[in-house]
Amino acid sequence: MRHRSVLVALAVIAAAALVAAVASADDGGRKGDDDQGKNGRGDDAAKIFSAALAPSQVADPAVHGVAAGGAPWVLKRGRVQLAADGTIKIQLRGLVIPIAHGTFPANTALPVTTVNASLYCAPDSSAAAATTASVPISPDGNARITDKLTLPATCLAPTVLVHPNGGLGAYIALPGRRS
Repeated sequence: MRHRSVLVALAVIAAAALVAAVASADDGGRKGDDDQGKNGRGDDAAKIFSAALAPSQVADPAVHGVAAGGAPWVLKRGRVQLAADGTIKIQLRGLVIPIAHGTFPANTALPVTTVNASLYCAPDSSAAAATTASVPISPDGNARITDKLTLPATCLAPTVLVHPNGGLGAYIALPGRRS
């Protein structure tokens, strides 16, 4: 009986060690976590926020008091990354309005000619914690924002809204996914 108890205890310890090893080796499906940055730490060590972007739709809810853009948008791909040093990088590819609107044809970003982005922190009623400079967006909906923000000491539940034409009154892209 004693021999059996020892074997069961050893089996439990071995199973726990195996689970711990598998859990520490699992990267959650993310790629590049093992890459070392210039500071010698893994890239994720310096990241505060990283997400895919989704286009806004007219019926989307306000986020941090900011309304969705006044037209439906589509986005081929977009990504935002915010580092602990305040560096923000946003890439937009194909952020366009898919329908003809006003004097503008379908599948163009026009009348939007520039975009900027704002960092928001909890609570949802808070104003923007920081905002990037505006950058041009091509008629095909391509833009790249690289800026350095002054981050607040604490930013809980960070989110980033992409705004049209340098304003903060509407957003046309935000973290998320649309099928």
